[in-house]
Amino acid sequence: MTWPNLTPRQQAMLIDSEPDDVTGTEGVGIELRTGADYAVAKALERRKLGHRQGPGGFLPGMYWNNATGLAVRAALKPERTKE
Repeated sequence: MTWPNLTPRQQAMLIDSEPDDVTGTEGVGIELRTGADYAVAKALERRKLGHRQGPGGFLPGMYWNNATGLAVRAALKPERTKE
């Protein structure tokens, strides 16, 4: 199944934010370094697949998958291995 209308950059960010090793229900943080990274994170947040924070002071912005984002990530991973 192809997740509808996700760009390759959005798919990559979802896959990079793998489940955390404590609860497994939230993704690990992905550092947002460029304006393009922020745009991707905002798009995923609008789709309710994760949340972002920052930037704040000297700290970069971050993006995390939520439970829905992790479910989409799980659906995308098998597709990526087929390519």
